[in-house]
Amino acid sequence: METVARPRADDAANQAAYALAAELRGVEGGRRTRVLQDGSLLVKADSQPGSYRVQVDGVADGLIVFRCTCPSGDYRAHLPVPCKHAALAARRLEREGLAAWRDGGWRPRRRDRVQVPWAA
Repeated sequence: METVARPRADDAANQAAYALAAELRGVEGGRRTRVLQDGSLLVKADSQPGSYRVQVDGVADGLIVFRCTCPSGDYRAHLPVPCKHAALAARRLEREGLAAWRDGGWRPRRRDRVQVPWAA
């Protein structure tokens, strides 16, 4: 039996597709985000009771970098969008006018608005 190599999320060529797939998984699950006073976002967990915390870790090479407390977020911390929770947080930033999906990644809309306004 021939083994087929599956594409890896951490290969640069696959990162945009992985981010979109993560978002789709989150949206299909009906996840919602809640903004906290410190600017982080809580996203409901589906594998256990409770929520995971997503934070904007900064901007690297023009891409917004997210960090999540879920196991995938820890395992794939080197990716700009490490998990479905981070993808949903990115959508929240988009609704707030702070981020836009361009060229295969989430990018800040304006450099002077990288800080989330509700964290002030």
